Amino acid sequence: MVNQAGDRLPAPGRFVRYRDTDYRLQHHAGRWWITADHEVDESFSRQGRRHFVKRLAHDDVLECYDLARPGTYRGLPVEVAGDSGSAYWVTTRDPAGHAEGFERDDHRGPLAKLIAFDDAELRFTTTRTPVPMPWKIAYEWDRFTERLTDCFRDVTDGVFLIVHAAADPRRYVQFAGAPDRLYAEAPGTDVAADADEFQLRRFDWAEPEVTQPNWTSELRRPALTSEFAGLARRCVAALHEAYGITSPDELRYRAWSQPFGADATAVEFPGLGLD
Repeated sequence: MVNQAGDRLPAPGRFVRYRDTDYRLQHHAGRWWITADHEVDESFSRQGRRHFVKRLAHDDVLECYDLARPGTYRGLPVEVAGDSGSAYWVTTRDPAGHAEGFERDDHRGPLAKLIAFDDAELRFTTTRTPVPMPWKIAYEWDRFTERLTDCFRDVTDGVFLIVHAAADPRRYVQFAGAPDRLYAEAPGTDVAADADEFQLRRFDWAEPEVTQPNWTSELRRPALTSEFAGLARRCVAALHEAYGITSPDELRYRAWSQPFGADATAVEFPGLGLD
C-alpha cells in the first residue's frame, strides 16, 4: 500500500481481540494478560491507578494474531515499527541501510530511521497472521509435563520409550531405563535439520560426543518427584522449543520392554494421553 498519514500505529507484536477491540498480549513467568485504561467488564480488575487487567485462563477462547508491517524503502527490506506523530519509525536489518541514513540505537537492535508519511519510496502492508492461543498451549504443555513426570517411574530396567512428532518422527526424545539410571536422548541437527540446538543447550542437555551423537541427560535412581519433573521439563523444552512442536496434540509415542537377552514386548503408557 502507499502510505497515508493517520492514527498512531501500534508497534508490531502479538494481539488478542476481545469484544471487538484489539489488545496487546502480555506475559511473564507463565502468566498471560491484556490491559485496558478502563474496566471493560467484570473480568478486568484494577491494577494501579490507571490500568485494568484481564488475566487469561486456559479455557479463554479468543482470536489471537501477530501484527506486522513488512515493506520496502529504496530497495531495502524494512518493517514499519510505529510512528512519531509526524513520521514513521522504520527498521531494517540490511547493512545497506547505513547508506540510506538508517542508524542503530544499540548493537542488538535493527537499524532505524524516521521517514516522512508522504515519502512515496516507502511502501508497506499491514498483515495479521492468526496464531494459536499461547496461554492455552502453555497450559497443555504444563499438563503434559505432569503426565510425563508420572510415567517416568514406569520406565524401569529394560523399558524404552520414544515420544515423537506425529508429522516427523525425527523430532523426538527417547528414554531408556536401567537398574540405577533413567537415560534421555534428543537428536541434534544431524537428525532434525532445523533443530534449535541453542534451546537444547539452554535447558542443560549435555552436548554430543564422539561416541554419542545425540544430546543427553540422565537421572540417578531412586529419584525424587521433583527430579523426575525437572527431566520432564527438559524434555518438553526439547520438543516444544528446540523442535518447534506446537502442542502435545501433535505427539505420538512408542514403548517396549526388552530385558537383556529377551524378545521385545510392547508396553502401554496410557497416562501420557497420546496415541
